[in-house]
Amino acid sequence: MIPVLLRDICMVRNYFVFVCILVFAGSGFCGEWGQWHGPRRDNLSADTGLITSWPDGGPSVVWSVEGIGKGFSTVSVAVGYIYITGIINKKEGVLSKIGLDGNVVWRKPYGAEWYRNYGSSRSTPTINDGCAYLMTGLGEVVCLDIETGEKKWAVNTFDKYGGKKPYFGVAESVFVDDTKVYCMAGGKNASVVALDKKNGQEVWTTKELSEKISYCSPIVIDHYGKKQLVTVLAESLVGIDIADGGVLWKCGKKSFYNPDGDRRGSNCDTNTPIYKDGCVFVSTGYEQGCAKMRISKDSRTVTVVWRNFELDNHHGGIVLVDGKLYGAGWDGNTKGEWLCVDWESGETLYTYSWDRNKGSLTYADGMLYCYAEKTGNFALVKADPAKFDIVSSFTVKYGEDEHWAHPVVLDGRLYVRHGDMLKAYDVKK
Repeated sequence: MIPVLLRDICMVRNYFVFVCILVFAGSGFCGEWGQWHGPRRDNLSADTGLITSWPDGGPSVVWSVEGIGKGFSTVSVAVGYIYITGIINKKEGVLSKIGLDGNVVWRKPYGAEWYRNYGSSRSTPTINDGCAYLMTGLGEVVCLDIETGEKKWAVNTFDKYGGKKPYFGVAESVFVDDTKVYCMAGGKNASVVALDKKNGQEVWTTKELSEKISYCSPIVIDHYGKKQLVTVLAESLVGIDIADGGVLWKCGKKSFYNPDGDRRGSNCDTNTPIYKDGCVFVSTGYEQGCAKMRISKDSRTVTVVWRNFELDNHHGGIVLVDGKLYGAGWDGNTKGEWLCVDWESGETLYTYSWDRNKGSLTYADGMLYCYAEKTGNFALVKADPAKFDIVSSFTVKYGEDEHWAHPVVLDGRLYVRHGDMLKAYDVKK
């Protein structure tokens, strides 16, 4: 009797697995983009088999959702659902859970949000182990259950650690690993803190650092076996031991940014660092430029490899593809040019004026998806170090406020958020 029962149980289990595979295959769900700039925070999509040109008016719209609230944050896609933050009623932050078919599952409040300079949600939620983690523009780290939207815990980092809110509000998307949530707090001996992801209790603070925060979202790297959090603070680029919060290395901004740049940009870093082959790359706007630095094998020192004062990316992000850096430069808060810079030498390979529009971008299947922040023009561009080659384009005419939310490409869908509205486009062949 027992062998027969075991056989039947195994048959049921295998049938269930088979059905799940069919369901997920039919829905097109196979990848995850569960945090800011994707699984590796490099903003590179693993999608293939995408269309290489669009019809007039752009790719077809699969669905659109309105009412997600004002925001510049972008989507996280995980476990078959989309999560995105926004502001309603001027100050209330809400997290929306949306199915891959565009149906809204729920919208749940998570606390007060930033309402002053460019009042909109900034933080892209990090989906990890059944929870959504985010940081409000007012500096509160919040954990919500992704099934119900119930708030599990919250910690106001400025109240707890004595930090000061930056001029444009907190823009960090927190990093979460197996046990901890990492974020900038900007307090005395607490520039960066690690919280227990289950309950929000303090695990460590950076006892050696008391710098104010910037607007950067960090990365965690494995540098010759030493796992460290890399982020940009108000005055420096730092590497922090994720085990205990110890400062491994520190590099002042004056050593790598343009000393003759616009001083307004001296603490406005928004771009997530890029790490490759023992080197880290950073860039910010306001004529400050960009730089590549090499971390020593023992993680104790940092040396500047090269500096480039042309690719001074404001907040649209930069991608590293096949040894080339692509992104937009800064020529005032609403203008800029698009550039390609060689990773090895720091040489600028091209500069292109796309109607003098700077903006954000992402990469997938050999192409750059570029989103002009002033006009809402959206272009499909070949990732070609020889030229900025626009293959197709359309204009985002829906939504309100600035076009600052970064696009995402996943499972044949292009997600574009503008203000209160999110659209999914079909870009699969």
